[in-house]
Amino acid sequence: MILTSYIFKQTLKSVFVSTCVFLGVIWLSQSFRSIKLIIEKGAHLFDFFLLSFFSLPSWLIIALPFGTFAGCMISYLKLQNDKEIIVMKSAGISPFKISKPALLVALVSSIILFVISHFILPKTYTNFKELQDNIRNSEQKIILRDNVFININKYQTIFIGKVNKNNVLEEIFIQDKTDSLYLVEYFSKSGYVNIEDTINLTMIKGTRVSTDKKGRSTILNFDNYNLKIQKDENKSLSNRVVEYNEYSFFELIKKADEKFANHGKLLAEAHTRNTVIFMPIVFTLIVMLIILNDNYSRLMTTYKKSFAIGLIFIFQSLVIILKNAVHNDISLLPLMYLFPTSILVLCFILLNKKINLFKRLSF
Repeated sequence: MILTSYIFKQTLKSVFVSTCVFLGVIWLSQSFRSIKLIIEKGAHLFDFFLLSFFSLPSWLIIALPFGTFAGCMISYLKLQNDKEIIVMKSAGISPFKISKPALLVALVSSIILFVISHFILPKTYTNFKELQDNIRNSEQKIILRDNVFININKYQTIFIGKVNKNNVLEEIFIQDKTDSLYLVEYFSKSGYVNIEDTINLTMIKGTRVSTDKKGRSTILNFDNYNLKIQKDENKSLSNRVVEYNEYSFFELIKKADEKFANHGKLLAEAHTRNTVIFMPIVFTLIVMLIILNDNYSRLMTTYKKSFAIGLIFIFQSLVIILKNAVHNDISLLPLMYLFPTSILVLCFILLNKKINLFKRLSF
């Protein structure tokens, strides 16, 4: 009991750290689009962190199985390198009992995944999409930036060569299509702007060019020109498409019965909420089978790491392929459960029978 508790705590710490690392990598790779949206719409930094928070459950579904795999491998390789596993085997402790703490950690991960995929993910992902949609369609304060064309509304576009302090502008260009009969363009060397409900722009030493539909232009040079630009208050909000992650398991099943065209996709997505719980346990059993092998050497440890990662990659690829196959043929749906279950049972048998996977391999 003491030994199990000791290994359990060490493994749990390693799994936690590994999962945080995977989450960090996913966060960095996925946050660029959110940052771009926040900058373009002039939203608050708090909105960015709120978007990240709402995305956390969907990231955890990816990160937690691999974090469990990495954490268990790191923890047990450390035990192996410190010769603790050899001592435990010499004391007559079976490989299954040695792997029991890791399996308990994997079971905890599976329970967390089940709760997230069935209860937390639909709500948080809906909140994420709604917040993202609100930011995208919000009427935030317009931010003028250097060397960027900004569509103030559907008729007027502005370009600023340089934005100085206190909204002092240089190299101003404005294109105005408000009048359907004329295309009006403004060029100015400098100016300043005041942005409230309307944009009050004062241009200094510039040119106004008005061009009719026949291409005839009227040119007016000015020393000062005041222009009021109205922000688009009647921006039409597009209907948001509800994604599969926003539905619960039973909602997906119900939708599958209603939408025959997406019947396979909806069923595959629904049952993925269940099959995802197998991942941490299967990954952990694969690690235990490889690490608790009787052969030991520094070179062997390297082979074990590579072999374990390779098996995990193959297993995960087959799961994805099987899920995509169900999209087109729902008769394959039972295989989504049978495949991970059969791997799980096979690993348990191999671990209990103390079968040496590397006995006939030339490692």
